[in-house]
Amino acid sequence: MAESVLVSARVPQAKKDASKGVLASLGANTSDLINSAFDYLLERRELPTTAPASRPSREELDAFLAASTLDVDWRGEAPDGDYRSLVRDGKRGRYESLA
Repeated sequence: MAESVLVSARVPQAKKDASKGVLASLGANTSDLINSAFDYLLERRELPTTAPASRPSREELDAFLAASTLDVDWRGEAPDGDYRSLVRDGKRGRYESLA
């Protein structure tokens, strides 16, 4: 077995305390975490980060826009300028269609 050395690092106390429970739930400890981080660094030659979010498909984007957009019945006139009323009326129409 390779010789072990002591590694020290400065982390916020709250972060260390919060991580302790997560590590315990995984059956791991701080040494396991540090060794995993070094293994990751050596294998990938980069720091571990959150994976980039995947781009939504065209269908997913269309569905999101349809769900988050209100139809405005302009009838040749602009709404009275009360945005809250416009949103409330639009949501009411959607909720009533579910009944």
